[in-house]
Amino acid sequence: MKKELDSSKASYKLDLIETANVDPMIKPADFKLLAAYVAVIEWPSCQCELAMTLAMAKTGLSGRQIEMSKKRLLGKNEEGRAYLSPVRRRSNLARYMLVNPWRDEARERTMVMLGHHQEVERQRKAKKRTSLSPQNSSGDKMVLSPENSSVLSPENSSGKYPYEYPNKDRGREEKSSGSNVVPFNRSGAA
Repeated sequence: MKKELDSSKASYKLDLIETANVDPMIKPADFKLLAAYVAVIEWPSCQCELAMTLAMAKTGLSGRQIEMSKKRLLGKNEEGRAYLSPVRRRSNLARYMLVNPWRDEARERTMVMLGHHQEVERQRKAKKRTSLSPQNSSGDKMVLSPENSSVLSPENSSGKYPYEYPNKDRGREEKSSGSNVVPFNRSGAA
């Protein structure tokens, strides 16, 4: 039973993080603060308390940034999306419930964005293929055919690519001594 609760807790946390990651209303500071709240969640009630000093230590944000992010996580943003719901206040430490009502919407958004990025990638690859095809090449590129293949033969090479023959090695005959060791100084070996 405990193992099932732990796996569902981990699943809930991961779903919440994935939802917030896709949400365009969540700023990086909000995401850091939400991750800090997720780290101290009580399961299965999904409630949490986070002291300002602990929030500052976990996120690296200032007190003012934490207060601004907390307001956005409470739903004071353009879309009105809340990830924190106030439960009660004990002295100066507020208790919140972590909620994830945007999970299905976030998954739909992810699928739409995936389709968009796949289409952009497909168009980029198609454009690259058409620009490299021989039908679209200009006249200055040479197309190999049986008639002009002799241009690239070693006999017609002038020391340029694709065949590079240095002049000092032309006409030199290799003497095979039956060994796979090549002498270090060829000019001195006779």
